[in-house]
Order: sequence, then structure tokens, then C-alpha cells
Amino acid sequence: MIPTNSWNGSVNQSVLVFLVSILFVPCLFSAPTFQEKPKQSKPSELLRRDMNSEIVIPVIGLNLHLFADGKSDVLRKLKFGEPVRFDKDSLESPKEDWIPVKLEDGLSGFIKRSVVRSVPAKQYLSTLVFEAEKQILSKQVEFLAKQEITDTIFSISSSGKFTGDDFIFLRAKAGFFLKKTVDLMNEKGIKPDNDPNTLEFLKRHQTKLLYDYSSGKYYVDSNYFWKLLESYPKTKHSDYAGYLATESIPVVDCGVDLRCRLEELRKGKLRYLYLFPTGNYVTLYTKDIVKTLNSMTKDPDSIPCFSPVSEGIKSEINQMIRYASETGPREKKQILPHLQILKKECFR
Repeated sequence: MIPTNSWNGSVNQSVLVFLVSILFVPCLFSAPTFQEKPKQSKPSELLRRDMNSEIVIPVIGLNLHLFADGKSDVLRKLKFGEPVRFDKDSLESPKEDWIPVKLEDGLSGFIKRSVVRSVPAKQYLSTLVFEAEKQILSKQVEFLAKQEITDTIFSISSSGKFTGDDFIFLRAKAGFFLKKTVDLMNEKGIKPDNDPNTLEFLKRHQTKLLYDYSSGKYYVDSNYFWKLLESYPKTKHSDYAGYLATESIPVVDCGVDLRCRLEELRKGKLRYLYLFPTGNYVTLYTKDIVKTLNSMTKDPDSIPCFSPVSEGIKSEINQMIRYASETGPREKKQILPHLQILKKECFR
């Protein structure tokens, strides 16, 4: 006869084993889970959104399809930033994944909604420039693609759609993109004579470029930005254009040529201080100018003002003194003493 306590112990042990088996086999006993489907917009909501938005193409080579179907014919590939508008005359009912669009040449088709940026009209310019700059600064984007982006921004800036502050901002950014593209060409040693596409690209922008025969490199002419400032003075983005003008001046190996060194300072950083005494880059450029002038004047006897001193050197010193005299009081106090030393040594 089995003792009662032994039988209870066996029963309790069996129950425990059963409970443990339930706890540690969740795949068999856990409650089923359901993945909630993403909420789809109603056709009326899509139509209202598209009617009140502008479209930015942020990629290279987006397919324009004949129908709202990825398997339908590709009419052509769209360029980065190519102007398109919502086709309100499309007979297709609005679809979540596709936007009916019409191009400037009248061609109609469909593009993938998930690839493009659909934004309110007031955000179109900032979105376009943001997407362009992201591509231009990316090391993963090819040189030819950067040419296309630069061409697009210049084309849009010349369309007449933007004026005033928006125009100077767009033109300044277009010049910046041209500079970064040309810098990449120089860095990679791409020779336009062996690359027809690059040669055509340079021809399209030849009025904005300079060529240095000694180094065999192209540069954006800083006068492109200075002229932009002269045509649209005191706009919201003038300071930025002035900065780009200063940064576009190619570095010249002047050696001990005093006139050359002074001219480089005057045409760039000092000119910026003169035009923008309260600009965002005043502190940075003042520091650079003072550092350069200090290296010239710390030993007055070593200043290369050999008799007879050329009129070119005298002219540069006088112009720099005039520019420095019209900068901010703090900058003038730092720069003028060095220029006075130069004048004392070179005008005696």
C-alpha cells in the first residue's frame, strides 16, 4: 500500500513538470499576433495633398512610366531636380504609390511617390537646394552626376521663377556646386580633352571659370560672386555670396613677391571685411589677415621693399589702408598697425 504523502508528492511533481513544459514552449501556446496594415490615404486626401504640393526629384535617373505600374513602359529617365508638376488632368484615380505628373515639354506619365519629395510650395526651394547639396558633398556620387545637378540648379536659377533673396541664394548655391564639381575634377585629374561630356560641361560654364596654365587646373572665377553682390547688394544672402567669392580665389605661390601677397589679401579676405564689417566670417578672416601681415612685418628690415620701390607695391599698400580704415573698429585696430609698418618701410 502506497503511503498517502508519497502519492501526493508524485502528483505534485507531475503537475509541476506539466506547468514548466507550458511555460517554456511559448511557440505552441502564446497568443497569435497580427501585424497592423499601414493606413492608406483616401483618394480624396491624396488628390488634395498633390494639388497643393510641389515635387522635387532628389535622385538621378528616375523612371517616368507610361502607367502607374513598375512594369509599364519607361517613357524616359528624369534628371535630378527636373521641374515636374502634378498632372491634374490625369484620368487615373489617385494611387498611394504613384503620382501622375506632367513635364515642361508636355510629356505625361507616372513616378514613384516614395522616391520623390512632395512639399508645400514655400518649402520647394529649400528642399531642392538641400537635396542638391547633399548629393554634391557626397563622396559616393559620381562626377557626371554632380555635373547634372550643377546644370539643373543653374537652369532653375535662370528660369525667372525666383527673384530677390531667393534668386541670389540660388545663384550663389549654383556657383558653390560648380566650384565643388570643378574641384573634384582637378582632384581626380580628369582631362576634358579626353572626356567629351566634361568638355561640354566646361563650355556651358566657361564665362564663370578661369584656367591656370601653370597647374593645369580650372577654378570658379571669384568675380562671378562679386558681380552677384554688386547686382544685388544688401540682400539676405549677400554675406554668404561674399564668403564664396573669398573662398574661390585660387591660392597663388607668391614667394617673396610683396605686391602679389598684398594683392591676394586685398582681393579676398580684406575685401570681405570692407564690404561686410559685421559679417559672419569677420573674426575668421581678421585672424588670417593679421597672421599673414604679422609674418611680413615682425622684422621690418626683412620687408622686401627694395629701392626703387615699384608703384604697384605702393598702390597695394594704400588701397589696403583705405579698406582697413573702413572695417569695424576692432578689426581696424588689429590690421592698420601692420599696414603702417609696411608703408613706413616702403615709402621712405
